[in-house]
Amino acid sequence: MSRWIMHFGLAALLVLGADNALAQGEPIKIGVFDPEALWKQTEVGKKYNQDLGEIRDRLQADIDKKQEEMEALKAKLRQQQQSLNDEKIQQMQKDILGKKTEYDRLNEDATKEMKFKLGDVQGRFQDMLLGTLNAFGKEKGYALILNKGVTDYSATAIDVTPDLIAKFNEMHKALPASAAKSAPKKAPDKPKEPAKN
Repeated sequence: MSRWIMHFGLAALLVLGADNALAQGEPIKIGVFDPEALWKQTEVGKKYNQDLGEIRDRLQADIDKKQEEMEALKAKLRQQQQSLNDEKIQQMQKDILGKKTEYDRLNEDATKEMKFKLGDVQGRFQDMLLGTLNAFGKEKGYALILNKGVTDYSATAIDVTPDLIAKFNEMHKALPASAAKSAPKKAPDKPKEPAKN
């Protein structure tokens, strides 16, 4: 998440009416914000973090189960090796190798799925954050709002993170998991009757 936030920070600049403010001799309002705080403290960010945690736990449980199956086969082979013939030993070794292949494939698939989900969620959150920054900046008359991560120094007085969190929550509502599951599904279309001659 941190790497994405730093990259996003370079693009999270808002220049809103700076020319007008300069022309009219008004003081230019500048703010800074902490995108990581928005990710962790907004309702949508919390929901996304919860969803990602559930996906990670599910994938990890599948991997752990497959590893347990592989370790059980290895333990069985160790216990029975002395009483088994070569053919039976080779068959058990083949089974262990098969489990190892399944385990490796499961690990690889889980990594790909997690990366995809993370990228998808971060992309959606970034779009919402940009929309919030634009709306907040225009509404409050800011000429510039910067990511804290790309500034060497900023006074506490210009930190707009708490206000931005409130604005984000106002603009973007997190959909509860129960509501998402109970959303009505569209009834399937009735099959068309064949044309009569």
